[in-house]
Amino acid sequence: MESTAHLTSAGKTFAVAVLVCWLSVFPTAAAQTSIQGQDAVYNSSAQVTNSPAFIDASTFVGQSADICDAIFNILRSKSYPPAGAMVDTRGINNNNSSLTCTKGSPWTEGSTTVSAPSTILLPATTAAAPIVISSKWILPSYTHLIGQGDAITPSGTLGTTIRVSGSFPGSSAMIQFGSSSGCCTAISVENLTLDGTATGVSGIVNQYAGDLSYVDHIGLYRILGTGLSVFGSANRSGPYSNITFDLGGNSGTNSTT
Repeated sequence: MESTAHLTSAGKTFAVAVLVCWLSVFPTAAAQTSIQGQDAVYNSSAQVTNSPAFIDASTFVGQSADICDAIFNILRSKSYPPAGAMVDTRGINNNNSSLTCTKGSPWTEGSTTVSAPSTILLPATTAAAPIVISSKWILPSYTHLIGQGDAITPSGTLGTTIRVSGSFPGSSAMIQFGSSSGCCTAISVENLTLDGTATGVSGIVNQYAGDLSYVDHIGLYRILGTGLSVFGSANRSGPYSNITFDLGGNSGTNSTT
């Protein structure tokens, strides 16, 4: 025997009322104010809006040449919050965008430089597909660069490795904190490996950044120059902790420190 339930007029009215209440509490996506890469959140009026605190850099893949270009475009965007944001690049990899930086660094392209504060989450890489840079990364104040691990291995283990290209200046450092004396504060690098490919480059230099600037869980791999140099106006910076220095089977030179 089949039994069929039919809504009465009163029942239909009740169902519609429930649906209206549901939509008023949980607005549709159409109510969202959309800004590229930003998360959708509820505001105090129970409306969906964008949050400037977090930006998904993978949404910029189709408009950018590479991972550095994507970060640069975000930091110079008119919608980027002046107080800074978390820029998440973990969704960018060699399958959807090149990890080889071709136009400059995340902060400098040609004669244009941006200095917006940010926390940048770098993607996990493999030995076969690291982030490849051809110029020094000069980090401005209030910049926090965070990778996914500092394991130094020839292959296999996931982490985040930044490697110099064949055209990288041989006497340069891979990462520099700040750019002029007394300019900088709150710059940090952590949880990644810098691979100098045994070409004589240096790892990290901090001459300018003081308070709240530090280095933690960094692998310095095949760095035949100076692994870490702290001097000048960098007093009050630190700590510099959990640092591994490994020549990767290469012999040191007179400049290796």
